[in-house]
Amino acid sequence: MNASGISQAQLARDAGLSYAALHAWITGIRLPRPGSLVQMADGLESRSDALRQLAAQLRRAAERR
Repeated sequence: MNASGISQAQLARDAGLSYAALHAWITGIRLPRPGSLVQMADGLESRSDALRQLAAQLRRAAERR
C-alpha cells in the first residue's frame, strides 16, 4: 500500500469494508474471509480503472494543446 500511495482508510472505503476490519487484517490480529479478500481486490481494481481513465484524460488534454 505504501508503494501505491493508497492509505488503509482509502482502501477500506474503496472496497466497502470497515477501516477497523482492514487494520486488524494488516496487523495480523484477524484473518479476512475469502469474500472480504475479493472485496479488497474489487476495491483495488476500481481504483486502478479510475486512475487509467484519469491518465487517458490527461493525455487527451495534452494532445489538444
